[in-house]
Amino acid sequence: MATQHDDAGNPCPNCGSPLATNARFCNTCGNTVTTRSVRSPQQDRVVARPPDPPPVAPTVQPVGPAHRGVRTGAALLDVAAMMSPALPLSIVGALLGVSAVIYIVVPVAFVAVWAWLQTWQGLTGRTFGKAMMGLRLVCAGSDQPPGLGATLLRSGLFISTLGLVALPVVSDAAPRRGAHDRISGLEVVDVADVVPQPVLRKPSGPGMRQIHSPVPMPLPRRG
Repeated sequence: MATQHDDAGNPCPNCGSPLATNARFCNTCGNTVTTRSVRSPQQDRVVARPPDPPPVAPTVQPVGPAHRGVRTGAALLDVAAMMSPALPLSIVGALLGVSAVIYIVVPVAFVAVWAWLQTWQGLTGRTFGKAMMGLRLVCAGSDQPPGLGATLLRSGLFISTLGLVALPVVSDAAPRRGAHDRISGLEVVDVADVVPQPVLRKPSGPGMRQIHSPVPMPLPRRG
């Protein structure tokens, strides 16, 4: 009876007969094979490396010009934030009978809060009101933070004209830029669909341009 061998390249060291794969004894002479390492079928099995997951493309998030109602609400919230020190300081001045608290300390506190809001807006594009309403002040066309210089120019134009430069914003229901926006090269955009924190209103939705988010964001499932 002929014995089939599947590894003719490894002869028996005693009689020279071909040995089978992982054979421990020679089928011809019975010699114990000690010169070959015996591997288990598990060791001979090649483990396939799973493929790398495909890179996640950044999701496209909609932003666009803010509507007049949302901008007005954000501005009123900012005014409320600037006037917030007035009531407690006035109460303290009245209780102490010190009129200087009302005439000096309150205006100084108002200006201090305004300066803080402008600094915050210049570095991040946000104020208290804009953060609450889902708005950002950005450089027109680049969606980058405005910087402190452009922010102060925009606010200075608004204050020096008693707000008249913002008439194009409130005179039309369609999103428009005020003169202070155009002169400073800035615009207020709606980012309610992009910011992760909740805002005090629903997103505006249609009529928005598309930008790429810097980080992947999961899309809501439908159906």
